Amino acid sequence: MLSPAAIWHQPGNNRFSGTHTGIAAVGGLLGQMTEVSKRSFAIAAANRFMANGDLVAVEIEFSGERDGVKLSQAGIDLLRFSEGRIVVMWLFSSDPAEEDSFWVR
Repeated sequence: MLSPAAIWHQPGNNRFSGTHTGIAAVGGLLGQMTEVSKRSFAIAAANRFMANGDLVAVEIEFSGERDGVKLSQAGIDLLRFSEGRIVVMWLFSSDPAEEDSFWVR
């Protein structure tokens, strides 16, 4: 579903934060997050999808465990679509400090 030129805006102030451009960079980001969390990081639920033109907001719950530390919180993913593919994604965490702490360790 990602455009080859997708732009992913990862929030926070941790090793994964920032803008990642292109499917290779986004795939690398997700692969690193999976590796660091020993495959535990996942979207646990997608509760609501709200569309407005080419924008879709999704209320999510995500979780993971790393070195005995658990992360579980709500977030919002805001996606912009073009020609049926995600071209831009902005992520919002309900507790950015907790997420930063999880990824920094």
